[in-house]
Amino acid sequence: MSGLQGTRTEAFPAPKDPVASEAPEIPVLRGHFAARWNAWGAERQEAFLRRLLSGSDAGGGLPLVEPSPDGRVGRRAVTFLHVDPDATAVILSANALVDHRNTAASEFEQIGPSGLWALSYLMPADWECGYRITVHRGPGQAPWQAATMRRGIRMAADAGGPDPLNPVLGAGMNGGAMSVARLPGAPAAPWLARASVDPDATTPVMGGVLAGGSGHAASEGLTELQLVDSCNGRLRTVWVYSPPGSVAEPTPLLILHDGQVWAKYLNLKATLDAAVRDGVVPPLHVAMVDSYDGATRSEELSGPVGTVDFVAADLLPLLRRTLAVRADAAGTIVSGASYGGLASLWQVARYPELVGVALAQSPSLWRYDLAEPLAQVADRVVLRLQAGIYEADIHAASVQLLADLVPLDADISLRSITGGHDWTWWNPWLIHGLADLLG
Repeated sequence: MSGLQGTRTEAFPAPKDPVASEAPEIPVLRGHFAARWNAWGAERQEAFLRRLLSGSDAGGGLPLVEPSPDGRVGRRAVTFLHVDPDATAVILSANALVDHRNTAASEFEQIGPSGLWALSYLMPADWECGYRITVHRGPGQAPWQAATMRRGIRMAADAGGPDPLNPVLGAGMNGGAMSVARLPGAPAAPWLARASVDPDATTPVMGGVLAGGSGHAASEGLTELQLVDSCNGRLRTVWVYSPPGSVAEPTPLLILHDGQVWAKYLNLKATLDAAVRDGVVPPLHVAMVDSYDGATRSEELSGPVGTVDFVAADLLPLLRRTLAVRADAAGTIVSGASYGGLASLWQVARYPELVGVALAQSPSLWRYDLAEPLAQVADRVVLRLQAGIYEADIHAASVQLLADLVPLDADISLRSITGGHDWTWWNPWLIHGLADLLG
């Protein structure tokens, strides 16, 4: 680590204990779909069910998205449907919306004797969400109804699988499949690649934590590097993306945390190829850094040392020697989500002479108050925050960090996303954020 100018560790603020975010109040439209169903005759009901079960769009795609019943322009009625004649209870595990104090707000209503179930929400017109549907069959309480602790309730609600009536899939932290609901008001992302889900994986609750190690084969076309972390002697895996075609001059470099998710499951290479081809972002190189495993991620990605020092001492010098990338801090971006977002902010706070731009998605600012460390470098770095309005504590902490640094004339902004703590929006908004930064 000789030669590095990182801030002294004794200057770090103390970490804080985890907090449990409360679920936001979600306007449930009880009876919304039932009223329509009951107004139809038997012939139309049967035709609708046939189309639903045949895999057709059932007259508008699923979930159904309709104008707000009260005429509000910025809201939409969003109806999820499920068909199971044997079900006795059905729940929607939509990211950040399951309220452990009131699971009934996420439970489907049974529509007549046909085995059809429906749940309608009144949501902002640009909502982006990953979700799963869990079904209980037989007598007695459903597991999410019988559980008493917050985590147990949410795990039980998320124990099902993706929506069989919605073909659009995303992937969670360990590749487990989730369905994607993206309302028409969300920014278009035609360059976004299809996720590659792991059929053997289960999706942890609300995005969850890494369930397995790194080191698996990357998507075709990526270069997989393995190098020793000089801080702890452990072998780390990094997937390096190079832009297609020839590049006339050094490109920006993006360091991206939780690299195994981006390389293996979210198919970031195909997304970047399309985004570069369409002129959404300029050619760039991307180094996707593995999180190793869940325990290591929690320890090393959530704080000021660990992965932050590995990037500065080992990874960045190697990439600048071997790739046609810019060697200045202004041309070097670091990004990540959740703990990865926090690590991105620590990177520029500790090593502003090496990395000058942070694109922090849902940074876990509940763990550290970074106002003072970032204030020390506010005149040297660019900070771009993204946070979901349904991840209450993280969004509030991001708003507070913005308020703390704006008076210092820091180059900082916050984009509030209509979503939760969710790979569903982290995936496209990484590209949206890069497009804003790189022009």
